[in-house]
Amino acid sequence: MGKNRPHSSRPEILPALIVAAYWIGVTTALSQPSDSVQGFETCKSIASDKARLDCLRKLLPKSSTDAAPADDGAAVWRLIRTSRPNGASDSFAIMRTANTIQSDPDLAGLMIRCQEKPGLEVVLALVRPLPPRSKRDVVVNSGATETLLHAESSSPGTALVLPIEATAFTTGPFRGLNLLSVKVKDPEGDIRGVIPLDGITSAVARLSASCPSG
Repeated sequence: MGKNRPHSSRPEILPALIVAAYWIGVTTALSQPSDSVQGFETCKSIASDKARLDCLRKLLPKSSTDAAPADDGAAVWRLIRTSRPNGASDSFAIMRTANTIQSDPDLAGLMIRCQEKPGLEVVLALVRPLPPRSKRDVVVNSGATETLLHAESSSPGTALVLPIEATAFTTGPFRGLNLLSVKVKDPEGDIRGVIPLDGITSAVARLSASCPSG
C-alpha cells in the first residue's frame, strides 16, 4: 500500500506470530524505561521470526500480562497489564490487531490505555517507528464520513496518540462502527489499515474498571 516502500521482500499477509511479537514490543516501549525501548529496537533487527519473538517476550517481566476472559466480541480485545518499576502503579491497556489482509505491515493495530490522570488514551500502534514527538495527520473513514486527526507520536515513536476520547467508540461519532479504516500520512510512505471494532464497548468498560483510581 505505501507506494514509496517496496513490498517484494515481505509477505502479503503478516504472520500472526510476528504481529504478536510487535504487540509485546510496542507495549514494552510505551510503558517501560528507555533501556527497554533500546531492547525493543535490538529485537526488531533480528532476522529469524522465532528468535525475534523470543527476544521481545524477554523484555517483559514474568506474569506482567493478563488476558481476561470476556463475552461476545470483547474476547478478541486483549487486556494487558504491565508491571512498572519503583513501586509505580501497573499499566493497563486493551489492544486489537489490524486486519493483516487489508492493512500495511507497518500498522500493528489499535491500543486504548489507562493514563495517570483520569481518562483513557487512544493510540495507533506501529511496527515502523516514527521520530519521537513528531506530528502526523491520520485520516479516519467511517462509512461515508472522513475525519482528519492531527496525531503526535509517542516518545519511543512506536505509536501515534490520537486526539480523541475512547468514548468516541462507545457513545460518540464512531459508535456502532464495525471497522476502523485509517491512513497515516507520512513522508516515508503512507500507512494504511483496517482495525475491527466489534466488542469494543465491553472491552472499554473492562479496561476502565482496571484503571487505577485517582
